[in-house]
Amino acid sequence: MLDPWRHLDDWNKPSNNDQPKFDEIYAQAMARTDFVRERRIVLRGKTTEMIDEIPDQSLDIAYVDGDHTLRGIAIDLIRTYPKVRPGGILGGDDCTATIWQHEEKFEPTLVWPFAAHFAEGQGAPIVILPYNQFAIIKPSKSGNDFRIIDTTQNYGERALLPQISKPV
Repeated sequence: MLDPWRHLDDWNKPSNNDQPKFDEIYAQAMARTDFVRERRIVLRGKTTEMIDEIPDQSLDIAYVDGDHTLRGIAIDLIRTYPKVRPGGILGGDDCTATIWQHEEKFEPTLVWPFAAHFAEGQGAPIVILPYNQFAIIKPSKSGNDFRIIDTTQNYGERALLPQISKPV
C-alpha cells in the first residue's frame, strides 16, 4: 500500500483533504486491511518518494488509484510499471472517458488517454473495464501486442482537442 495519506499543496483535486481527514482515512485503510497485517506492507509517501522500496518485477499486480492529473498518472505509471513482472497487470482507477471528471476549477483527469498512450508505448494491451477501471497487461515476451480492449464501448478518441473548448 503506497499512499502519502497527507495534504499535498501541489495537487488540485477534490480529494486533497486537510491532514486530520487524511489521518482518519489512513486509520480506516489500516483497519480495513488488518486481516492481512502479516503480509501488508505500508509505504507512506508519494510514488516518487517510496517506489524504490519495491524491487523491480516483484509484483504480480499493481493497482494505481492516485493523482489523476497528467503529471500524477505519468509519474505513477512510468515509475510503477517496472515493478510488475512480465505477464503481470498494472491496473488503475478513474479512467473516465472525459477529462472533465470534476468541476473546471480542478485539474483535468487524464488517466484516459494517458494510460492508453503509455500501454501503446510499452507494446502492451490495455483493457478498459466497467466502473472506470483499466488494466495494462505487461507482455511476457518482447514485441508489440498493443491493442485497446474496451469492454464498455464508451471509449473511443484518445485526442484531447475535441474535449478542450477553444478560447474566446
